[in-house]
Amino acid sequence: MQKVFLTVVAVLLTVTLYSCSSVTEMSGTWKKPATAAKKYKEIIVMGISDNIVAKSKVENAVVSQLKKNGINAVSGTNTLPNSMFDSDGDGKADPENQEKVKAKLKELGIDGAIVISVLDIKEEERYVPGTSYYSPYNSYYPFYNYYWGSYNVVHSPGYYTKSTNVFLTSNFYNVNDEQLLWSAQSQTFNPTSLNDFAKSYSESMVDDFLSSGLVKR
Repeated sequence: MQKVFLTVVAVLLTVTLYSCSSVTEMSGTWKKPATAAKKYKEIIVMGISDNIVAKSKVENAVVSQLKKNGINAVSGTNTLPNSMFDSDGDGKADPENQEKVKAKLKELGIDGAIVISVLDIKEEERYVPGTSYYSPYNSYYPFYNYYWGSYNVVHSPGYYTKSTNVFLTSNFYNVNDEQLLWSAQSQTFNPTSLNDFAKSYSESMVDDFLSSGLVKR
């Protein structure tokens, strides 16, 4: 019975740990001084990454959060072709295409831009020491049974676990005058999946961005 109980506890702990979503903390925020709140027609969310799937997932998560808060927003991946930024496919934005991008944004009525880039990704490995569970016999057992039973200590072995922390920089620009109005750094602790990361990051970042008071809803 004791072993069954310990097994059940171990399973419950495992389910609890793996069902937890990641946590994103905003580690630093900057706002341009004396900037008045403004209502933007449309804000474009643009990720800087050669991983189109990850870029699109994060952009769309941020767009969804902005729309939930009454802000008109569009995903860069869904709005501007990647060839407009990187026509030669070398993974770097083409400086000569800046004017094309400006003209396209103006044509679409986009006057605000959130640009997201990866600052760092750190992987850490740590050792989790084993534990011992004391499992005494019930008091009604006779002396000899209790004496020998006192050696029944259950041990669980130690193990190594890896965690990944993702650091992003998020910048907000007024597209019309190209001024940087808000910037923030974030750290997401050990995301379990791309969906988990996108959800955690977008919720924390958009909440911090709207708290800055730059955008009228």
